[in-house]
Amino acid sequence: MLRLSKRVEYGLIAMQHIAGRSGAVVPAKEISEQYNISHELLSKVLNLLSKSGYLISLQGVQGGYILAQTASRISVANIINAVEGRQNIVECTVADDGCSCKTQCTIKNPMEKLQAKIDDVFQSMTIAEMIQPTILA
Repeated sequence: MLRLSKRVEYGLIAMQHIAGRSGAVVPAKEISEQYNISHELLSKVLNLLSKSGYLISLQGVQGGYILAQTASRISVANIINAVEGRQNIVECTVADDGCSCKTQCTIKNPMEKLQAKIDDVFQSMTIAEMIQPTILA
């Protein structure tokens, strides 16, 4: 089944946490300690998100991270792409190169449709939606 990597998971946790702090500068240490995640791996992920234009990194004693855009403009797809690159459910949705069964294959078109639906779901969910309170049924 489709599963997001730890790096993407940490990126989403960090973005949700930073967005929930309403513009306050958030140190990486605060996130790693609160969620009990590797500071080293989190720092790498935050660096990727900063380089991709979703976070601003502030250096110094009072340093940390703030969102570079509003949370409503940053999608889950943006985070996935910044951290891991575009994720595909099957190789042939990227290119036909190297596929040993492409002449007989009957799943390429259905998989492309499924890929488009998955992409739409990830693109439609924003970080702003992730910080809304969850109502338990």
